[in-house]
Amino acid sequence: MKTKAPKKFILYTHHRSFLTVKAKNKPWPVRFLSKVLDFLLNIFYFTGLAIISVLKFVGNKIVALYQKTLFLIITPPQKTYRALIRDIKTTKKTFPERLKLVVQKNFARTLLIFCCISVLGYCGIASLHLIANGLEVKNQVMQTAALGNTYLSQAKDALAGQDFTTANNRFALAFQAFNQGQNELAASGLLLNQLMSILPQKQTADGLLEAASLVSSSGQDFIALQNQIKQLQIGPSGLSSSSRPTGQALDNIDAGIGRISNKISRANTLVNKIDPGLLPASVRENFVDLKTKLQIAQFTLSNFSMVFGLAENLLKGDKNILVLFENNNELRAGGGFIGTFGNLKINNGQISRINVSSIYDIDNQLAQNIQPPTPLLKVSGNWYMRDANWFADFPLSASKISDFYEMEGGETPDVVIAMTPNIIVDWLKITGSIKLPNYGVTLSSDNFVEETQAVTTMSNDLPTNAPKQLLADLVPILLQKISQSPSSAWPQIIQSLQDNLNNKQIVAYSRDTGLENQFKEFNWAGSVNNTDRDYLSVVTSNLGATKTDLYIDQKINLATTIGDDGTITNEVDITRTNKMPNLPGTFNNSFMRIYVPLGSKLVSNIGFDYQILNYPVGQNYQVDPDVYNWEKNSVKDVVTGTYIGQESGKTFYGNWLNVNAGQSRTVKLIYQLPFKLSDVDKYSLLLQKQIGSTNLDFNWTVNFTGRQIAWKNFQTQTLNTDSLNSDIILDKDYFLGLVLSKR
Repeated sequence: MKTKAPKKFILYTHHRSFLTVKAKNKPWPVRFLSKVLDFLLNIFYFTGLAIISVLKFVGNKIVALYQKTLFLIITPPQKTYRALIRDIKTTKKTFPERLKLVVQKNFARTLLIFCCISVLGYCGIASLHLIANGLEVKNQVMQTAALGNTYLSQAKDALAGQDFTTANNRFALAFQAFNQGQNELAASGLLLNQLMSILPQKQTADGLLEAASLVSSSGQDFIALQNQIKQLQIGPSGLSSSSRPTGQALDNIDAGIGRISNKISRANTLVNKIDPGLLPASVRENFVDLKTKLQIAQFTLSNFSMVFGLAENLLKGDKNILVLFENNNELRAGGGFIGTFGNLKINNGQISRINVSSIYDIDNQLAQNIQPPTPLLKVSGNWYMRDANWFADFPLSASKISDFYEMEGGETPDVVIAMTPNIIVDWLKITGSIKLPNYGVTLSSDNFVEETQAVTTMSNDLPTNAPKQLLADLVPILLQKISQSPSSAWPQIIQSLQDNLNNKQIVAYSRDTGLENQFKEFNWAGSVNNTDRDYLSVVTSNLGATKTDLYIDQKINLATTIGDDGTITNEVDITRTNKMPNLPGTFNNSFMRIYVPLGSKLVSNIGFDYQILNYPVGQNYQVDPDVYNWEKNSVKDVVTGTYIGQESGKTFYGNWLNVNAGQSRTVKLIYQLPFKLSDVDKYSLLLQKQIGSTNLDFNWTVNFTGRQIAWKNFQTQTLNTDSLNSDIILDKDYFLGLVLSKR
């Protein structure tokens, strides 16, 4: 016979009149809770009657909490003990009946509803608590971040005013503020921190705070680096440090640059991971500005690090440096006529010896009779150091100059530096004029070229009978004035040096492969560079013994036509105008070389002057291998006299052009490139400026009928369906690229 479930049962033995529940007569919450508690008691019965009774006791207290507006009735300990004992006995007797309650039809649904209500209630209270904590943390972080931003702004203003002490203090305070913000986020409580860590907003806050801390810290490092650099001094004796040996000072500066670069790089990485859309609209614009400035800072630091590394490699250790003062008013392929040279012995930046001499002093000691390249016969039947910068590729010319320097009694140089007067003119603009009483001149940026040219070529009664000694006396005085320049002038001094390097008024060569590669990386080596597409460089060598090149205006027009089959034909017009007055010795007679891709085929050339030069009869020449290869790889067009040769991996077309004062002349060449374009292909032009030359106008027209431009990397004055036109001031090397596809 089946036992029916009782209509009433005991929930709690104490206060029986209140806690005796009848299934049909009581409100549904009470019935629902009663069933839940009975179910729990039955589930835990098998783990021990005592535990079940305790849970049942607690459950009844919860029921009381609901019934009595959340006030818990605490039973005295003795009554509680007796109630538990009685309840255990009752539960033991009624357990079979209670077990049957578990399988009632609506029990599971009722239990689920109860659990959901309980969990939601707990979560709601917990969420409100977490939200309150989160808002408090947010306010704290926002306050510290705003304070840090204020300190950073003050540091920036102090730097602008060159108040480095205040700037350093503000950077330190900013770092403390941003670091405190990071600590406040980290100390927000384990549960809150873990929950926020999965939110992109928390990740954004972490990234911004860490980036700001890195920027602030790098600001402190920058002030320390600034102080270290200020201890370096440039004077007539070279580079020195007021606090430690120069080599150690350079190492410390290099390490400081590395620390700053690493921090800015890390900050840049963090900022790049942040989605601007997660930021408030009010700060989004500032964030984009920060991102841009960090990228600029990283790029600038990278370049500065590379430049300083190059300078460190150049100055550290023992170096023998040969400095060539090249007159670009008498232009040569390697920069200008070498009228004066200086020999420097450097030990960790300190000049232990400096000697500035006329090129003729050392050339007169050459015992060998060396065969020059044929065009140089115009000025000399023998090859000397003064004419050794014949090749357009400066590393090749510098190597040849080093050979001559050795043969003429000099010590093999580790480094060869060629410089035109432009850098001295720029520095005289900064230092002001310099008086040289022994020569009766006051040199300024306005008259330096004219006065030195006049003194060194026309005066016959100079002291010591050494015209080139003027530069030897000028250089130490100029370096002294540079070293005494105020800090506000140093950016201009450094900028002028960088401009002259970029404009190829200063080029350098080193026998050390690592240092030479650094020169090439910055494009300071004066190299003829490689390219797998089009190439153009126009190089002139003034062999008329006149100083007129600074008064020559040169314009280059290049018209490139791409045929339907991909054939490329170039037509180049070179116009030279002599602005000198029509006086004796003002003509310009130059041997011009036009360098183009290796294997190009000359179609026609007009406008050159045919000149025939022959080697003297009976000369027992010593043949230089580079001159031998230059002559061997050159042929001469019998009609125009144009040389078609190979040099530095290029084909060149060379011939003479004489331009009298007040005259303008144009030469024109047409040639076909050694490669064709496919239906979709890249086309580029590497345009290289001659070392030491003045800036000139370059105009480029590209005709590409039947094709269209898919990409280009330069600005155009006109862009049509089948052509484009671009004007460039050729003040440095340029790489102009296109991607063309057939329609």
